[in-house]
Amino acid sequence: MRIPGKKRSSSPDECGIRAGQFAEAVRDNNMAAAWDMLSRESQGVRQGVWATQKSIDLQIVYRAAHDPQHSMFQPMTEDLRRVILKMWPLEDLTDLGVAPTSYIDDSHAFAFLPFGVTEDQQVMPKSALMSGLVIPMLLEDGDWKVDLPGWRFAW
Repeated sequence: MRIPGKKRSSSPDECGIRAGQFAEAVRDNNMAAAWDMLSRESQGVRQGVWATQKSIDLQIVYRAAHDPQHSMFQPMTEDLRRVILKMWPLEDLTDLGVAPTSYIDDSHAFAFLPFGVTEDQQVMPKSALMSGLVIPMLLEDGDWKVDLPGWRFAW
């Protein structure tokens, strides 16, 4: 699959590094950090899905989502990790690289994290096809956030 957008640099940037940090947080089961790296829309969608699945009042889930000390925060983020690991097996979250980001516009991008990168600053041939994770990103309040609904910009 061709990654949508245009590259603005031949080097990884803040957006791609942030996507890599998200993958690391999921891999390391640091779901409070992973949750903070989600866009507000991604968090809201996840809150709604989880509240519906568990038959919990959405206002209670909303409060839990904004308070890591809330008794429902950990089960909610553990469920998010289970969902993510259905798409990205845990073994795929090791030895990830960060490739140059593809930008749709100034606030929407796709970060590519290629599998099997084992050296710092490993240079890949330009025409090499690589498998890896493609993560939609959104610039929100000056920070790059993982924007799971951002796949709508792929086409």
